[in-house]
Amino acid sequence: MALLAVLIPVLIHLFSFRRHTTVYFSHVGFLKNIRQESRRQSRLKQLLILLSRILAVASLVVMFAQPYLRVRDQHASPRSIVGVYLDNSFSMNGQTTGGQLLEVARAKALEIASAYPAGTRFLLATNDLHARHLHLFNKEQFIREVSETGISPRSVTLSQVRARLATAGRKADPQAAMTLYYLSDFQIRITDLQRFREDTTLTDYLLPIPPGDNGNLYIDSCWMEYPAHRLGQEENLMVRIVNRSAEGYQNLPVKFYLNDTLKTPGLFSIGPEGETIVPIRYVNLGTGIQKGHVEISDYPFVHDNTWYLNYTVEPRLRVLAIGGDARSGTSGLPYLRALFGDDPYVEFEEATTGNLRVSALSTTQTLFLVNVKTLSTGLVSELRKAAENGTNVVFFPEPDGDMESYNAFLQAMGANPIVGRDTSRTEIAGIAWDHPVYDQVFRSRTEETEFPQISGSLRFAREIRIPESPLLWFRSGEKACSVQPVGEGHLLVFSFPLSPVNEIFARDMLFVPTLYGLVVNLLPGQELAFTIGRERFATLPGQPPGSEATLTVTGEDSGLEFIPATSTTESHKLRISLSDHFTTAGHYLIKNGRETLAALSMNYDRQESHTGSFPAAELTREIEKYRLSTTRVIDDPGKRFSEVFNELQNGKRLWKYFLAAALFFLLSEALLIRFWK
Repeated sequence: MALLAVLIPVLIHLFSFRRHTTVYFSHVGFLKNIRQESRRQSRLKQLLILLSRILAVASLVVMFAQPYLRVRDQHASPRSIVGVYLDNSFSMNGQTTGGQLLEVARAKALEIASAYPAGTRFLLATNDLHARHLHLFNKEQFIREVSETGISPRSVTLSQVRARLATAGRKADPQAAMTLYYLSDFQIRITDLQRFREDTTLTDYLLPIPPGDNGNLYIDSCWMEYPAHRLGQEENLMVRIVNRSAEGYQNLPVKFYLNDTLKTPGLFSIGPEGETIVPIRYVNLGTGIQKGHVEISDYPFVHDNTWYLNYTVEPRLRVLAIGGDARSGTSGLPYLRALFGDDPYVEFEEATTGNLRVSALSTTQTLFLVNVKTLSTGLVSELRKAAENGTNVVFFPEPDGDMESYNAFLQAMGANPIVGRDTSRTEIAGIAWDHPVYDQVFRSRTEETEFPQISGSLRFAREIRIPESPLLWFRSGEKACSVQPVGEGHLLVFSFPLSPVNEIFARDMLFVPTLYGLVVNLLPGQELAFTIGRERFATLPGQPPGSEATLTVTGEDSGLEFIPATSTTESHKLRISLSDHFTTAGHYLIKNGRETLAALSMNYDRQESHTGSFPAAELTREIEKYRLSTTRVIDDPGKRFSEVFNELQNGKRLWKYFLAAALFFLLSEALLIRFWK
C-alpha cells in the first residue's frame, strides 16, 4: 500500500498547467524563434523529473520496510554448537597491517565469542590437537583457552580440523547443528577443500587473515654424502636452502656447529624463488655421539633457520671371521688376520663353527664366513637375524662345500642361488669404482689395470627382482663378488674361496680396498634427524637394555625430562615413541641411568615454511569449484564481527542502500530542474 505514494508525483505532473500571458512583439522574427523551441526536449525533461520523483518515493518506501537478504538457512538456536579453529602454526608468526597474524586471529576469535549470547556452547581446535579441546566450553572457558593459545610447531590440514570438530560436536550432542569458523592464513599446503564432504549439519565459514609480503629463507633439509661414519673420515654434509621470496641474496653465511664447535663456515648465494645445495666438509675428530646443527639468519620466520642432526662414530669396529672345523675350512683366516689383526680401529676375532658363540653375532659389525663346508639350519637363522639388525655378512664359499646348505642360506638371505661350478681359471675383468665400498679409495682409474685370475668359482642364477649389485665380475660376465641389502645390513657373496689356491687375490691390490672397504664403508645408515609431529617412532641402534632398565629422555637445550613410551621391534630393537613431549627442536639424549644410549635430533616441520596462501577471492573460487554449498568466505576486514554475525543470523540489511538511492534520485531531480534550460 505504501507504494501508492508514487501516484503523488504522477498527479502533480498531470495537473501542472502552464500560465499563458499576452506578449507583444515588435517584429515577426522573434516569434519565429519561439516557434522553433523543441517540444521534444521539454517533454523529455519532464519525464526524467517525473521518473526521479517516482524512484525517490519508492526508495523511501522500501527503506522504511527494512528489507534484508537471507545469508544462511540456519539460525542460532540454544542447541547449536559453535566450533572455532584458531590456526597457531609457525606461519602465523608473520606480520600484517594489524600486527602478528596470530594476534589478529586471536582477537577475531574473541569477537566471535562476544557476538554469541550467553549459554552458547563452544568447541576450540588448534594445531596442538589438545585432548581437552574435545570437550565443550562455555563462553568464559572458551575465551580463556583462546587467550592462552600460543604458537605450535605442528601443522594440520583443514579437513583434519573439520573432522575433529565435527566428531567432538556429534559426540557431545548428536542432534545439534554446528557452525564452524576457520581463522587462518590458509596456506596452500593445508587448505584441502577438496576433502570437505557436503554435510547439511555443518556450516563452514572461512575467515582469512591475509599475511603481508613476508618472504622466507630457510633450511629445507640436510643429509650426509656417505652413510657410514668413522674416525678421521672426511664428511660431506649437504645443506638444502630454499628461498620463498621475490628477492635474491648474495654471499650469505651458513654455519655448522659440531659438539658446540664451529666448523668452517660457508657462504651461499640464491636467486628469487630458488633453492641451492651448500656442501660443508669437515673431518671426524672424535668418537661417540656427534651432535651438530646448521644455521642461517632470516626474519620474521626463525623456526626454520636451524637444522639439528646427530650420528655416532664407533671407536672400534668388531669383525668376526668364522671358519670351518676342517683344516681347509680355516685356510682363509690367516689372510683376514693379517689384514685386520693389528688395526687399532678394528677389533678382530676368529671362531669356527664348532666353538662359535651365537651371542657374538648380534654385536658384530662385519661377519666373514670363510670356506665353511656346511651351514646348519640354526646358524643360517642366526645369520639372518644378525643381518636384519645391521650386521654385514661376507660369504666365501668352499667349492667342494654342501651346495644344498649353501642355497638354503642364500634363500634365507633373499639372494640368487648357486647353479653350477666353474673349475677353470678366470680373470677378474671389472670393478664397480663408484660403489661406496670403493669410494675414496682409488685416486685414479684405468681400464688397463691387471686383475688377478681366480681358480674354482661358482656360478649363480640371475634374478632381476633381487636387488643385487656386482662389485667385481669376470670376463664371462659372471659375478666374482656382489652386494645386496638384507634388513639393516648387507650380504656380500664371493663366488670363489679365500684360500691358498687363490692367494694371488689375497696379494693383489684389490684385496685390501675390497675387504677393508666393505668393513668401514658399509656400516648401517643412521637416522640423522626426525621431524616433530611427522614420525611416530624412533628405533635405537644396538641391543636394548634389560627389562628392568628405566629409560629417560632429556632435552639438552630445553631441560625437559620425561620417561618415554617404548616397545620392541620384530628384530628385537628398542623403539621410542615420538610423543607429544617432543615439541621443541633440538637434541634429546636417551639415557639408562647415567649411561647415554643414543641421541635424537628433532626439527620443526618445514611444511609451514612454504608461505604461499589462498587470498579470499581464490578461496571463493575453490568453494565454487568443489560445490560446497554450506561453505562460504567472510572477507570484510573493516567490519566488526558483531555486524557480520548480525548479518549471518538476520540477513544482510539493505535499508542503507535504499536511503542512498532516495538521496541520489532527489539530487538528480534538483539538478535537472536547475541546469536543464
